[in-house]
Amino acid sequence: MAPNRRLLILSCSQHKRSTSGLIPAIERYDGPAFWVLRRFLREQPDDCEHLDVFILSAAHGIIPAECPIAEYDQVMTPQRAAELHDEVLGAFANLIRTEYTELCLAMSAKYQVALEGWSALVPSGVSVMITDGLQGLKLAQLKRWLWQDKAGDLGQKHQVVRPSGVAHLRGIKLRLAPAQVLERARTALIENGTGADRFRAWYVEVDDQRVAPKWLVSVLTGLPVSTFTTGEARRVLCQLGLHIRKITETPNDHQGT
Repeated sequence: MAPNRRLLILSCSQHKRSTSGLIPAIERYDGPAFWVLRRFLREQPDDCEHLDVFILSAAHGIIPAECPIAEYDQVMTPQRAAELHDEVLGAFANLIRTEYTELCLAMSAKYQVALEGWSALVPSGVSVMITDGLQGLKLAQLKRWLWQDKAGDLGQKHQVVRPSGVAHLRGIKLRLAPAQVLERARTALIENGTGADRFRAWYVEVDDQRVAPKWLVSVLTGLPVSTFTTGEARRVLCQLGLHIRKITETPNDHQGT
């Protein structure tokens, strides 16, 4: 697998440059996500070599960023997403066959409808980021992904996550006490613990066993581990009152951020 081969798919923007004729899609669309992307391309030309960018357009489906397009006015409605679905999913299936190591989907929920079923097509071992939250948070997540900021997901470095007993992820609401989370983990380990030990730095202790935060959140939500990040998994578990530990920490050092 080629090192650091990355795929970014972002949705088109409502705001478009009114330049006449055909211009590359990456120049036609002029929303905030495209400002971030164009800045990255200007400032980090060497890092762009292994980055492929595609755009999910309400008018054109999935197109390369450099595809010349004219100005148009079409919005992504539920009906349009349904019309595009088979075409878009087929295009994604062809794209993801390339040996990518990372995938980022930067789009709103209404665009994700046109891609419904994408997660089943992603090969194991591909790291997936889906931008989520308010626009400012999504833009910061996109910037971190593009610049390959290894400090962690937005909010994880400086913001302390307070246990509340409630957490949300991808539209799923969890309301669980720590004891309930651990009991579900024990049951899952007995029934099928595949993937529980796939962690690098962060883990959760379930009795005398260390398990991956992403595996545990997948158990709790039913979501594939490819659809959320380790940072998001840590946030969810911290909100539910679990202690997330780092390999270099002693058992008395608890990670709450």
